[in-house]
Amino acid sequence: MKSLRRPVVYQGVTYPDYEMDFYTSNIHSKRFKDQILKPRLEDKGYLGFVFCTERRRTNARQHKILAETFPDLISESPIVSYYGLKIGRYRNELKTPMGFTFICNMICPDHIDANRQNNHHANIMLVTQFENVLKSGPRRGREYKGIDEPRCGTYRIRIQWRNILDKNGKPFKIEKRFKTEEEAASAYNTFLKEGLLTIFGLDLGLKLYDIAYKNVIETPVQEQLILR
Repeated sequence: MKSLRRPVVYQGVTYPDYEMDFYTSNIHSKRFKDQILKPRLEDKGYLGFVFCTERRRTNARQHKILAETFPDLISESPIVSYYGLKIGRYRNELKTPMGFTFICNMICPDHIDANRQNNHHANIMLVTQFENVLKSGPRRGREYKGIDEPRCGTYRIRIQWRNILDKNGKPFKIEKRFKTEEEAASAYNTFLKEGLLTIFGLDLGLKLYDIAYKNVIETPVQEQLILR
């Protein structure tokens, strides 16, 4: 089996007493004869480790360690790759290909398959918060994404990106109402694509739409009826 090991890096700090293997995501302790540390399961479902130094104990999640230790080998999302962004919390005020202002405050590692315990390097991608939201599914208890609770017998979809501003400084927003939940779910997919293309252009917009969560509509929709 291939092996590529480097001293662990977490939150910008290097821990020379510990090494991570890129291909297995295992952590080796040099202090204890190269022993492989056993990860612990955290409350939110992530796998983590505790690093001990002479001065303190540090809790660190496995996927974040992998991303910081091997930043040059981890895959990148469309926006991260397009703008050459690096992992961390810092403000970026970027211009999209279509002239919108995109404000990004954090680049973080994300699990591609949404399994927080799958920390294989092929399953980790550096993403913006915006892309992380695009990839997420419906809220708990909801069947479809982007649809509000019914009101006055209609269903409202709302796509609102507060960190994307037009030339007048107004956040990007699409809001419509439909007769049925299925019509609204189908329309969400359409407006999501149109919005991404309007903001990011054909190339980058389609790449973002490919990674975004699209509503799966089981009931065939014959037509969409916009009420308002």
